[in-house]
Amino acid sequence: MISLHEGRTSASLNGPWHYALDESLDGESAGWATPEFDASGWKSLDLPTNWYLTEIGDFFGTVWFRRTFTVPADFDGQRVFVRFGAVDYYADVWVNGHYLGSHEGMFNSFEFDITDVVNREGENVIVLKDGAPRDETEYIQAVFNDNPLSTDYKRHQAKALTQIKGHMIDAMHRLGSMTKFRQDGTSGGPWGSIDLIARPDVYVDYLKVFTRIGMKKDWLGDQLDKPDGTGLVAVDVDIVNTTGKPVETSARIAISPKTFEGETVTGPDRRLVVQPGKSTIKLVLTVPKARLWWTWDQGQPDMYTATVSVADDSISQDFGIKEVRHDEQTGHWYLNHKRIFLRGMRYITSQWLSEGNRELWNDDLTKMLDMQINSIRIGSHVEPDEFYTMCDEMGFLVWQVFPLHYCVSDSDDFIERASEMIHDMGRMLVNHASMGMWSVFKEPEIYLLPDKPNNFFRLCQILKETLATVDPTNWIHLGDYREGAQNLMIGGVQPGDMDLSQKVIEPQIVEFGAASIPVLETLKTFIPEDKLWPPHWDTWEYNGLFYDLAFKFAKIELGNSLEEFIDNYQSYEALVVKEQIEFFRQRKYSPVASMYLYYWSDSCPIIGSGLLDYYRRPYKVYEWMKAVYTRVLVSLEREVTPYVIGREKVYQPGETFVAKLWVTNDFDHAFEGTTGSWTITHRESGTEVASQSFQGTLPADSVERVDSVMWLIPADAERGEYRIDMLVSDAEGNELSRNFTDIVVR
Repeated sequence: MISLHEGRTSASLNGPWHYALDESLDGESAGWATPEFDASGWKSLDLPTNWYLTEIGDFFGTVWFRRTFTVPADFDGQRVFVRFGAVDYYADVWVNGHYLGSHEGMFNSFEFDITDVVNREGENVIVLKDGAPRDETEYIQAVFNDNPLSTDYKRHQAKALTQIKGHMIDAMHRLGSMTKFRQDGTSGGPWGSIDLIARPDVYVDYLKVFTRIGMKKDWLGDQLDKPDGTGLVAVDVDIVNTTGKPVETSARIAISPKTFEGETVTGPDRRLVVQPGKSTIKLVLTVPKARLWWTWDQGQPDMYTATVSVADDSISQDFGIKEVRHDEQTGHWYLNHKRIFLRGMRYITSQWLSEGNRELWNDDLTKMLDMQINSIRIGSHVEPDEFYTMCDEMGFLVWQVFPLHYCVSDSDDFIERASEMIHDMGRMLVNHASMGMWSVFKEPEIYLLPDKPNNFFRLCQILKETLATVDPTNWIHLGDYREGAQNLMIGGVQPGDMDLSQKVIEPQIVEFGAASIPVLETLKTFIPEDKLWPPHWDTWEYNGLFYDLAFKFAKIELGNSLEEFIDNYQSYEALVVKEQIEFFRQRKYSPVASMYLYYWSDSCPIIGSGLLDYYRRPYKVYEWMKAVYTRVLVSLEREVTPYVIGREKVYQPGETFVAKLWVTNDFDHAFEGTTGSWTITHRESGTEVASQSFQGTLPADSVERVDSVMWLIPADAERGEYRIDMLVSDAEGNELSRNFTDIVVR
């Protein structure tokens, strides 16, 4: 169960711990959990960490950790808890030889009350046993394509995973890729902060904050429901009474602005009798002249702090007043009653989440702001809490996916364990202002073996019901690719020659993009020199190439050198991603409501699909995407059949080039008096062969066909590449969008 700890008296247990590998699993019988055991011969390791990043390396198994601690003097008169921010995967804990309990998970915090076993006057011994074994599932070759890969390196499918780790155990772009070795790159280890926490005998354990925008029917006017300027804040307060007897006391809530100047609103004292154990009360307070939380592009991400006092305890929780609504009929999104288009991004800090820190996230999120991204999809994993706090502060709307990916068991036992974890995930994240929507499973029906686990109708339904007990207000999605969610990674996991004119498009494009090879400097960090060129295909596949996708879907030309191969792949990714974005945004609200690139950055040193590689070095696609993710976008849609993107666009003399010219406006206001132009120019000679200007109004939050582009290609036209440059400016001449499309005349 998730408990609040921020702001309480605490003492860090981070730092050096002694550790030993328990390869024979006899550590407990050898007395490793006892306080008397002499661990002076053990090595030392700084926690928190994922042990893959240390001298332990890619070890699957059990590691024991020990250290001593003393209880600080400012804990006097309070109960003592030990809290683990995250331990991947199976944890057992002892203090002074007393077994405290166990925990399963890779992201959810847990704690134990050690008041009765701790020595307040002297030294204490804490022992953590961390088991992160390989999942025992069977891996079966699932694709039998004719390619040069060895059997073990062809595409394999896990039959039924039993560990709940999402991306950290099974995903495309991670070590082992989709080979027989796809669990490699363990995420095991105590990667979250370890702390002592002090609490009084009667304390507030948890706050769950619900907000509503105040509404009132205009009875004397037009009879419509209208915002009344208030915010309604309702807080579920979990109280724990450890005294063993009823305690008569009072509870009170106060709400203060966090991100702006304003008055604190305080509720009255509420008398109550707190029974022994855990109980829950509801406190409600109306905030006058409420300032709402918005994504950065729609307004200010204004936030408040709720402080709840019970008996001698007080705890605070930051939150935002907002409402997110998903229209079940259209799939459109509404933030605070305003329709909003989500220009999104999939994100993962790293395969090893202990690498996350505020400096890294600030750099990533600042770049996302520069790219005009307003929504982030996290999954299938859970980021450290500080990441979500930064999304709160910076105004990103978050779509959180529970850590389930591909092929897991649908057994009753698995459903029970996953339900407990998704309940924890909900409690960890529900109060974040940035939290907008959920998915309970990344891809429950993507399974290459004929006998599929029945996860969608068994596991997903129970997980949705469980999560709804924590968050009954926001949309809970059962899993990709149902309920209007779609993957359209053209040239990535879908054929690059797909005729998009024949494709039914869904509202939520939860994955678009393509793969590529990182720059040579990065490639050399994980591909041995003797395997680089000519490519040793097994090595490249293990590190994320996907031979069949590269050469059969994307149809990348190998070229005559490694540098040429890298450039060919990066150039294809840049073009096809650019044109995917144009295609989706031309269909804004008809039906596209959101779109998320797969991924911001690669999660490990790998041949990936990010805008940035693991070391945050950019792929070529970075600048190309940045140019077309602007809030105003001018773009072309060629009138051709079949409609294929990402390829060279070849025309012959005598043919007519015809295209629709679209302008998409994601601003919530119109642009009056805009001007625009398009020009077709031979790239080598600079000869202009056609041009046209246009003007008008760009409606708010819209997409409009503003012109047609037409060029009858004469018989004597210069052969070669032509560029169609497009420009849209506001009434003052400020550039709103600049774009281009290249064609070839042969």
